[in-house]
Amino acid sequence: MKKKEELSWADIKAMQAETSKEIKELAKQSKETDKKFDRLDKLFEQTRQQIGGISRSNGEFCEEYFINSFKENPTFMGEKYDRVVESLKPYPDAVIDDEYDLVLRNGKSVVLIEIKYKAGTDDVGKMFSKLHSYRANYPMFKDYKIYLCLASFRFSARVRERAEKDGIVLIEQRGDRFEVISENVKAW
Repeated sequence: MKKKEELSWADIKAMQAETSKEIKELAKQSKETDKKFDRLDKLFEQTRQQIGGISRSNGEFCEEYFINSFKENPTFMGEKYDRVVESLKPYPDAVIDDEYDLVLRNGKSVVLIEIKYKAGTDDVGKMFSKLHSYRANYPMFKDYKIYLCLASFRFSARVRERAEKDGIVLIEQRGDRFEVISENVKAW
């Protein structure tokens, strides 16, 4: 039977020194890696902010386009409107805290327009909460017909299908003008 090799104190110290050296090298590499990750985190944050800025700019441009278009020609589905209100916020004592991108009013109808750079199917469904909050916040218009509209530069086929099914009016940019592209228009 072979005898196990015995370690001397010098051997243990040498192994400890080597292990310590490896740990220091790994710690150094870890610090360098941490610095690289910190730089990457900063770059990702800058990129996220830039993309967010682009999105906000696109959204603001889209809102500006539709708001100015309706102010210039306050007509919806052949009906003239005498009041065009942008970014309507509720009164301080409002029942429901909600904001409306664009509201058109005349003596018998209200048009609630939500403006999205790129509308999704969820935006179609959210229009009913706009109807509910508007009715709750502005009871003086309870006898008015209310049209629910989404305005955007373009709509996907899924959004078109959902809006058609739900009776939400879609308003889309077409060149230098906008156009109502819905057939199943409902008034509530």
